[in-house]
Amino acid sequence: MFLSITIWGANGNNLSNAKTPSFTLTDDVQGVDGLDNPRDIALSQDKKWAFVVSADDNSLSVFKVNRDLSLSHWQTIKSSNKTKLEGALSVVSDQRGQNIYVLSYYHSALLHFSFSENSGLALQHTLSDNLPFAHVFKQPETIKPEQDTFGILGGYELAINHNTNQLFIAATVSHSVSVFNLNQDGKPILSQRIHANKDAALSGAVSIATDNTGQFLAVAGMNGKAVSMYKRSTAGKFHYYQTLKHKFDMPISVTFADNGQYLIAVDAITSDIVLAQKNHEQSFEIVKVVSEAKHGINGLNKITLSRSENTVLTFSEQSHRIDEFQLNGASLKHSKSLTPSGLKSATALEFVSSTHAISTWAKSDAIAVFKLDAN
Repeated sequence: MFLSITIWGANGNNLSNAKTPSFTLTDDVQGVDGLDNPRDIALSQDKKWAFVVSADDNSLSVFKVNRDLSLSHWQTIKSSNKTKLEGALSVVSDQRGQNIYVLSYYHSALLHFSFSENSGLALQHTLSDNLPFAHVFKQPETIKPEQDTFGILGGYELAINHNTNQLFIAATVSHSVSVFNLNQDGKPILSQRIHANKDAALSGAVSIATDNTGQFLAVAGMNGKAVSMYKRSTAGKFHYYQTLKHKFDMPISVTFADNGQYLIAVDAITSDIVLAQKNHEQSFEIVKVVSEAKHGINGLNKITLSRSENTVLTFSEQSHRIDEFQLNGASLKHSKSLTPSGLKSATALEFVSSTHAISTWAKSDAIAVFKLDAN
C-alpha cells in the first residue's frame, strides 16, 4: 500500500473560506468514473480540461470544465497489461496541454499521453523496468543496479519545469531523483540520475521541486530525514549544493517561493513548516519554523505555491483541510482555511479561473469546485 500522502501543484488566486462546493462529482454516481481515491490534478493551458489520476481506480481521467465552471466526465483510461497505471499518484501537463505525464507507484512507471479535444487521450510512451510488485516492494534489497535503469521504482512525485522543458521524479524505492528531457514530440528521455549513495538525504525520496528558472532543485527524503538542494552546472547537470539544517522527522513536501528566494518544507510527523531564505552567499538559511502549536494543523503532508509567489497552500489529509499562508519577507502568516463539510482528505487543488478552484478529495472519492473569495 502506498503512503497516505501525495504531492500536488496549484496555481492562481486566494482560497475561499466556503464550506460548501458549488459543484461536485462523485465516483460511480451518474456514470462518473476515475475518482476512487483521486490523488492529483493537472489542467490544460486554457483551463478547459482537468486531468485526474486515481490510485484505487488505477486510472487517468479527463473532465471538461464547462463555461459555468461545472465539470463533465469525459474519458477514463484504466490500468491494463499495456497501460501501467497501478497506483497512479501524480500527473502534470506540458505548457500546451497536449502532452500529459503520469507517475504510477505500483507499476513504477512513467507514462506519456497525448491529448486533443477531438481524439482524447492516447498513450504514446511508457518508461518502466517492468519489475514485479513483490520484487520492488517486498524484496527491494535484492534489486541489482542494472535492473533499476530509470530510477523510478516506487515513484512518488512527478514535477515539470516549463522553462527547461524537463520532468523530475522523486522515487521512494530507487532512493533517487531522475531528470528527463522532453524532446519535440514530448517523449521523456533520461538525462540524469542522482542516487542516495551520494547523498543520504535521498533515502526514500518523496518530494521534488525546482525554482522557476530550473537552476535549483530541492528534494525531500523521508527516510533520510533531510531536505537537499542541487544546483545546475554550466553543463546542464545538477550537483549537490547543500542540506537544509533542520532536525526533520519525516520531511514530506517541498516548494520554492518568491522566484526561488525562499524554500519551504513541511514535516509529516511534527507538522513543522520550515522556511529557508537564500542568503548573500546563495545558500539557503532557515529563518522561520512554524510549529503545530502555532498553526494548529495536524498531520501536514503537502505544500505548494500559488501563482503570486507570495502565498503557499498546505494540505492535511488527517484534518481534511487546506490552509493558506501569506509569505511576507521572512515570515509566514496564516490567512485562510478551506474545510468543507462532507468532503474528506483533500489531495490536490488547481485554480481554474479568477473566481473558482477545483480540488480532489480522496476519502470522499470526489472532485469539487469552489467559488473563491472576491479579495
